[in-house]
Amino acid sequence: MSLFSNIIAPLIAGLFFLLYFVYFIIANPSRVSSYWYFIVFLVCMSIFSLGRPLQLILGPHPAPLIVVNVRVFLLCAVIAPVIILGSDLFNQRRKSGLEISVVSVGVLLGLTYVLFNTLGTKSSKVLFQFAGMTAYDNLTPERNPPFYGREVTIAVQVVTGALMFFSSSIKLTRLKFGSSFRELMKNKYFLFNGGVSIFAVAFIVGSLTKKWEIYYTVSILSATLFGWSVLIDVREVYCKYEKLLPFIKEDIIDNVAFSSFSKTKLTDMLSCLGKVCPNTIVMIKIVGDGAEPLKELSLMDEAIEIATTHLARVFDEDAYLPLPLTKGRIGIALRLPTGKEPNGKTAMWDILEKIQKEIDRDLERSVVIGIGRSYERVEDLRKSYHEALNAQEYAEHFGNADIVHVDTISEQDPRINAYPVKEKEKLLSLIKMGDPGGSRRAFSDFMEKFTRFIAEKPDALTLRLYELLGSMIDAAILGGGDEAKLNELVGNCFDDIGHVKDAQTAERWLSQIVVETANLVAHVYEKRSKSLIRNAIRYIDENYGQPLSYKDVAKEVFISPSYFLSLFKQETGLTFVDHLTAVRIDKAKELLASSEKSIAEVAYEVGFNNPNYFSSIFKKLTGSTAKEFRAGI
Repeated sequence: MSLFSNIIAPLIAGLFFLLYFVYFIIANPSRVSSYWYFIVFLVCMSIFSLGRPLQLILGPHPAPLIVVNVRVFLLCAVIAPVIILGSDLFNQRRKSGLEISVVSVGVLLGLTYVLFNTLGTKSSKVLFQFAGMTAYDNLTPERNPPFYGREVTIAVQVVTGALMFFSSSIKLTRLKFGSSFRELMKNKYFLFNGGVSIFAVAFIVGSLTKKWEIYYTVSILSATLFGWSVLIDVREVYCKYEKLLPFIKEDIIDNVAFSSFSKTKLTDMLSCLGKVCPNTIVMIKIVGDGAEPLKELSLMDEAIEIATTHLARVFDEDAYLPLPLTKGRIGIALRLPTGKEPNGKTAMWDILEKIQKEIDRDLERSVVIGIGRSYERVEDLRKSYHEALNAQEYAEHFGNADIVHVDTISEQDPRINAYPVKEKEKLLSLIKMGDPGGSRRAFSDFMEKFTRFIAEKPDALTLRLYELLGSMIDAAILGGGDEAKLNELVGNCFDDIGHVKDAQTAERWLSQIVVETANLVAHVYEKRSKSLIRNAIRYIDENYGQPLSYKDVAKEVFISPSYFLSLFKQETGLTFVDHLTAVRIDKAKELLASSEKSIAEVAYEVGFNNPNYFSSIFKKLTGSTAKEFRAGI
């Protein structure tokens, strides 16, 4: 029995913790705080458990004394505080200074153990012999004044276990019981603190009876419960992160391309995504053929998946970020090597060629790619963005190559910006989206450069007007505008083009057409958007009690997830999460008023998987707790 208690049980436990650690590091890496607390726990428990056989086989005094002091100090100063603090990460109830207090108490207990275990200890004892091996254990004097080494060390271990037990027990009392066993097994708060309580009791009993195998064996069960709770926490955080991901990417695009640049904001957003600051922008455009808008969105998702797959083969995960843009474009923010060594740029070019060929082959679409310059300063990333955009437009409209670097177009055609291609594309995009206000502003930007272009090439005016008018009508038709009305409009306008002799007249004439075409699309978009969101709200009302994400609803109404989030906010004034939460709370109020179900049962029935979180949200939205609400009815 001594062999099992002192060698086999701790060895099995230590190997279990070690393998569990390897499993979590390889199969379930995460940035969640509870994950890293659990990793620290696994490492320290591996050392604590495997240290017991080591303590016995290293020989006589002082080796057993040194090893046991290290093991128990690690238990008191690290393992116990990690366990006590760990569950607070789940519900974010951490009080200021709590970490320092808990760790300080743990260190004090650990030092007390080391001090009283060392004072008066002058030898070791033979614990057992097996297969020619002699096991030596530390001989701490018992009932030996003035230090009472054995009594004090046992007391330290019992106090450490008691602190873990009372901490977890207090937290367990905050749970609303009455839920089924299956529901409790999904509650990370219950799993973690239940595991702590079991381990604490086993540790106290094992210390008092000196049957160490009790807590070595039970620690495996406790660690399993800890790991289960951490996996639940990681999944929940990941789901929340996934919901925020489209908004973070939109903010990055807006920060780099349009709004006032903020280095701090950009760095923070990239950090949220686990990315380093990029120094190069690549612009990929899938050239459309007039397919249905929903099909175009699906193709964009497939193209992004292809690009991500190829980028992952060459670049570290934190060195690239695909960004879905408008008008069939995908932006890729890259971190290329900043030295003179060209390998990074060569690898980038090879990857872009592979992406271009695979999209062309699998999606049957042609692709043009523009590459901006690399810049050391984050503030210059906007330059790289617009350079990549210009290079992509050159590849599409003027060049013969599929992939163009901005340096190449500067050498080949210094007049690339003479005709306002970029401004024209922005105008057509806004017409296609049915944005009359944005179209007017984009038209003003276009005319500013178009006027200068016509001043140098007056003979091109009529030809450019025909081309521009046809492009605007095509954009409006692609946006869903009434084709019959648009064809009638273009027929009337073609008759007027011959009377337009200068840019000023062209501006007055075109401004009316811009507004009219954008309004025709806007009317269709408004009807379509309202219908889509009505269907989405109906689906939410019918399924609020189930696990429901914005992707589920977007799939139900046949639009892309990112577009759904934007459209939902635009039409309802609320984010998807805020609306879903409001629906669930309204349904909860109905159940609280009309049934005798417990608050926990109500929480689960309306779609919350954590009664504590439900109670917090309920009070935040209604101003009273669920219990107070029911009592006031």
